[in-house]
Amino acid sequence: MQGLLRWVSTIDSAAERALRIIEFFDQLTRHDADIEAVTRATAVMAEATAGAEDDLHDVACAMTPAGRAAQDVGAKTISRPVVHGNEVIGQVWLARPEGDAERDWDDLIMERMALAVAAAHARRRPPERSPVSGPADPAIVQYLLGGGISELDASRAARLLGFRAGQQVRVVAVASADLSDRMPELRAAFSGFVVLAALSGSSAAVIGSALPASITLPADTTGCIGPVVPVERADASWRAAHRGLRFAAMSSTWPALIDTAELGCLLALDGLDHDGIRKLADVQAVASIAAGRRGKEDLDLLDVICASSSLREAAAAAHMHHSSVNYRAQALSGQLGISLATAVGRYRARTALIFWRLHCR
Repeated sequence: MQGLLRWVSTIDSAAERALRIIEFFDQLTRHDADIEAVTRATAVMAEATAGAEDDLHDVACAMTPAGRAAQDVGAKTISRPVVHGNEVIGQVWLARPEGDAERDWDDLIMERMALAVAAAHARRRPPERSPVSGPADPAIVQYLLGGGISELDASRAARLLGFRAGQQVRVVAVASADLSDRMPELRAAFSGFVVLAALSGSSAAVIGSALPASITLPADTTGCIGPVVPVERADASWRAAHRGLRFAAMSSTWPALIDTAELGCLLALDGLDHDGIRKLADVQAVASIAAGRRGKEDLDLLDVICASSSLREAAAAAHMHHSSVNYRAQALSGQLGISLATAVGRYRARTALIFWRLHCR
């Protein structure tokens, strides 16, 4: 390389500079420089604040041109992804002071820095289990979600599933009449690092560190997303999700996939005394409607009316004429002993309907 540099310098000074940059980073790689060393050397050479991030190993650092840790980074002037294998595992970047534009060699510096950081990433000890999403051992998942184990044992189980100690996760409880042939579809509904396991023929658990913003479950499948917890407390997220699962697709006005954060205090409705709930007059009135000749149809309409701000809105949602909905609403009000014309009355009727669905059917 030194001989090549001397020869190139007699022909093209720009090419010589490019080769010197390449040689600079090659030397760092040959000497097994870690991410911090690569970042410090880059900052000094580029005369700018430099940073590197390894998302897989949770490593991030930023250095000033003086070779010290940067406190205030500012806006990034240029950045490049760090690729290891076929996976983007982080990024590198330069941040120059305001008014100091990107320089001619910044592109090449970023490309070579990204390669050096990828090499440093490869030299680090890999995680105990590669974070590959997919089916997990149901016994380990049940052990982790069952609760009643020490934090140390929970941490060991989490590591066997590929999670880091203390990693934030959410657990999704999933139910269907038959999940035996639905696991590939269920896996496709989630992206990112998730593990899933069928806990029985009709229930499954999904544990994810970052769930997608939009999830479409397979047909005739319901789910509830538990709160964010450290992976060692995944059992708490599972319990909340399992309770909230009863609200998913409870009727046509409830979604098939629901979040416990959206349910809020409604979760407490599932934990009340069954016998006491059944004795409430409002709940008994709903039970009487359910036992009628048009029980399901009447309850579905009642649900739509309670979820709407007006009878006209309810008529549009139910695809019925306004006068028909008005007539049926008056009849339902008489059976319930509750006025459905007021917001308070609709709230009371819907609460009774929820109680009946959770505790009586």
